[in-house]
Amino acid sequence: MDGVKFLSLLLVLVLVNSFLNGDAESRLEFNPVAAAAERTQSEPGARFTMKAIYTSPSLPQAMVGHGSGSINSQTGRTHAVLNLDTPKGQVRVETVSDGTTFYMRGTGISDGLPDGKEWVAMQPFLGHSEQEAMVGGGDVDSTLQMLTTVNGSVREMGREKVRGVPTRRYRTSVSLDGYAELLREEGKDELADHYEKLATLMPGPVVGEAWIDGEEIVRRNRIVMDLPGESGQPAMTMDMRMDLFDFGAQPDIRLPGSSQIFDATPYVEEQLDSIETD
Repeated sequence: MDGVKFLSLLLVLVLVNSFLNGDAESRLEFNPVAAAAERTQSEPGARFTMKAIYTSPSLPQAMVGHGSGSINSQTGRTHAVLNLDTPKGQVRVETVSDGTTFYMRGTGISDGLPDGKEWVAMQPFLGHSEQEAMVGGGDVDSTLQMLTTVNGSVREMGREKVRGVPTRRYRTSVSLDGYAELLREEGKDELADHYEKLATLMPGPVVGEAWIDGEEIVRRNRIVMDLPGESGQPAMTMDMRMDLFDFGAQPDIRLPGSSQIFDATPYVEEQLDSIETD
C-alpha cells in the first residue's frame, strides 16, 4: 500500500465528510431543504443504495461503483459496502461509523496494516470536540447534513420520481474556504487552519443535491466533488448518489473489535500539518 496515497484518501474522506456534517452553530445559512434533512434524520433508520462514478483525464474510462448500506439513527451507526470497478480489477470498500469514529477496510486499505489489524479507524477532525468542530464521517448522515450547511443559494431544479415516489429536486454548493472564514470569525482558528489546508487539496466547491418527497423526507442525495490526484496527476471527480428507502428500519450495525483496529488519526494529522498554505 502506498502510504502517501492511503493517508491522502483518509484525509479527504474524513475531513470532507466531517465538513458536510455541520452542527447548528456552524451553519452558513439555513436553506429551504434543511428541515427536510433534519426530518429525515429523525427517522429511526433507513436503508440505501449507492452509485459512485469517478472520472479523470488520467483514467482510460470512468470507474463505476455500486453499493448498499443502512443507518440506525437511534444508535447513530451507519454501515455501507461499495464495489468499484477499476482498471486493475474490482475494489471492495466497507465502512462503519458510530458518529464519533469512522472505520474502513477493503482492497488496498487493509493491505500493509500491522499483523492482526483489518480496519483503519479515524476520529472525525482528528479528535476535536463537538464544541470545537463538526462531528460525522463517511456516512449517509454526512450527506444529509450538507443540506443544512451552505454558503450560497439553494435552487429548485424541477420534479422527478425516485423509486416511484414524486419528489422536488434541489441543488446547492459549499466552499471549504468559505467555511474556514466562518470558523475563524467564531474564534476557531485551529479548525479554520485545517479547512484552509484541505482547500489547497480541493479548491473547487462541493456540489450537493437532494430529492425531497411530499412528506419532507429526503429520498435521494447526490454529492459531486474533486478529489486530489496522485503526485503529478490531474484531479479526480467523484459523483456519488444515494437513494434512501425502508424508513423505520432499525438495522443491527456492529462495530469492529478493538483488536482489529489500526488508529490512523495521528498519521493523518501529521500529513495535514505538513500541508503549506499561502
